[in-house]
Amino acid sequence: MGSDGLVDLDQETWVVLAKYNLALATLFGVLTLVSRTMLEGNQPMLVENGALALFFGAVQTYAWLSA
Repeated sequence: MGSDGLVDLDQETWVVLAKYNLALATLFGVLTLVSRTMLEGNQPMLVENGALALFFGAVQTYAWLSA
């Protein structure tokens, strides 16, 4: 229980990983919105923060599903 067959971690570790990645995805999502509204013309920062938010959101979802 708690293993997805690829990475062997206990359930508590998966939950901590999921919560950490949820915080990171939220942070980068907020930074994406801030860079879009307050820092107009800064496209690389917008793209970078959006990509990081998607990445950490995907890792967070994977961790929740594995727990």
